[in-house]
Amino acid sequence: MLGTMTQDQFEQMRQQLIVPLAVSDILFHELKIEPDMQYGLHMALSEIDPDSALLAIALCTRDIAIKTKHRASIASALEKEASEILEDYGPKWLRHNLNAPIPSHVYEEMLDTVPEDLEALADLMDALHSDLDEEETPIAALLKLLSIQARAHMEIADFVLSEIAYEKQSDKEKSTGPSFGYASHKEEPKKVETRFVGDNIIVFPGAVQ
Repeated sequence: MLGTMTQDQFEQMRQQLIVPLAVSDILFHELKIEPDMQYGLHMALSEIDPDSALLAIALCTRDIAIKTKHRASIASALEKEASEILEDYGPKWLRHNLNAPIPSHVYEEMLDTVPEDLEALADLMDALHSDLDEEETPIAALLKLLSIQARAHMEIADFVLSEIAYEKQSDKEKSTGPSFGYASHKEEPKKVETRFVGDNIIVFPGAVQ
C-alpha cells in the first residue's frame, strides 16, 4: 500500500502517464512483448520530461516488484524504493499537472533529486533482472526496457540541471561581473542523441555525449 497518497491519486497518475497501464496489462495477461510494442513503450517514455518519466517508471516497477517478490528478495527493495518515489513526487506532480503549469523554481527543486532516484530504480531493476535469471519473458524485457529509459532520463535531468546552473551563473555575472575562474563564454551546447539498442528498440532522448 502507498502511504499518504489516496487510491484516486494513484489511479490518476496511472491514467495520465499511460505507460503504467500498458505494463499492468502485460503483467496481468502475461503478454509477449513484440519489437513494435517495445518501440512504442520506449517512445512513450522518451517523449515525457524526466520527472514524469520517474513517476511512470516507479509505477511500472512497483507492479513488477509486487509480482516477483515471492521469487526474488531484491523485489521487496524495489517495491519500497518505487513506493517512496511515488509518495515524494506524486502529489506535487498531480497538483501542477491537473491545475496549472509548475513554476520554474518548484520544477528545479523537484528535478534536483530526480537523477539519483532514477539511478536507484535502474540499479534495483538490474539487480532483480539478474536474480530472476530470465531472458525471454515479459518481465525480463520490461526490466531491461525500463532500466534503459531510467538511465537515459537520468542523464537528461543532469543536463537540464547543469543548464539551469549555467543560466543562473550567467545572470549573476551580468549584474556583478564574471567570477574568478569562470568561463566568460558559453561552451557549445551538448547534443542529446538518439541511439538504437538491439533490434527495433529506440532509446530517446538517449545519452548526453
